[in-house]
Amino acid sequence: SSGINAEYGDSRMTFVFLLLLPLLVSSRDPWKDQLSGPLCTNSHVTVTGQRELSNSGFHKDLTTALELGNIPSAFILENITSSFYLDLDEIAEGLYLGYPPVFADAPIDVERPADDSPAHLVGVLLQTHHVTLPLHLRYQPAGNEPYVRVCLPAPRVFIPVVTPADSPDLIRAIEAVETERGCKLLRAPCATTPLPECGWEEVGVRGVEAVCSSVPVGILQDFGIVKISTFVAIVVGTGAILYVVLSKGKGKED
Repeated sequence: SSGINAEYGDSRMTFVFLLLLPLLVSSRDPWKDQLSGPLCTNSHVTVTGQRELSNSGFHKDLTTALELGNIPSAFILENITSSFYLDLDEIAEGLYLGYPPVFADAPIDVERPADDSPAHLVGVLLQTHHVTLPLHLRYQPAGNEPYVRVCLPAPRVFIPVVTPADSPDLIRAIEAVETERGCKLLRAPCATTPLPECGWEEVGVRGVEAVCSSVPVGILQDFGIVKISTFVAIVVGTGAILYVVLSKGKGKED
C-alpha cells in the first residue's frame, strides 16, 4: 500500500511539474539587448585563464579555464560567429557528461553553411573553473585557397552580485543594486534552469584570447572539372541502368 501511495505521489508531482513547466521560462531581455546598455563592471577584479580549441576536422572541443579564486561561479557570453555552431540538443543531453548549461536566445540551425548562417550570442554558466563544450565548424563557400582561417572571439566574463543567498526577492534586490550603482546588471540564470535569474557584473579578463582553426574549402578552379565529371558519371550511370532494364525486358519476351 505504501509503495502504491509513493508511486501515486510521484506521478502527481510529475503532473504538477508539467503543468508549471510553461511558467518556468525566462522573461529576461535577449543577450544582445542587454549588452546594448551600460552594464555594471568591477574594475577591481580581473579573471585570468586560458582557452583551447582541440581535435581535428569539423568537430572541436572548446575548453575554457578560469582562475576564479573564491568566486563560486561565472557566467560567460560567447559570440558564436557564422563559421561555428553549437548543437544545443547535444549539449542538453550531455549535461550528465559534464557539459555546462548553455542558454541561447533562439534555436541554432546546425545544417546551414557559413555564408547562410547568422552569428549567435549564447550564455554559458561555469559552475566549475574548467568547462568543455563541443563546437562544430560550418562548411565554407568555395574559394581560391584550399583552407580558410576562422576565429571565435574571446568571451565576456561576468561574476555574481545578487544571488538567492543574498535575497529571496531577486528582482527587487537587482533593481536596488542597479539604482545605487547607476548601471545595469546582466540578468542571467543562477543554475542549470532558466529561473531563477541572478544579477551579474562584468570583469576584466587576461589570458583568454580568441581561438582559431583552419577549415578546408572547395577550390573554385576545380568546379569545371567537378561539373564535367559529375555530368559524365550521371550519363554513364543512367545508361547502365537503362541497359540492365532493357536487357531484362528483352529476356522475358524471348
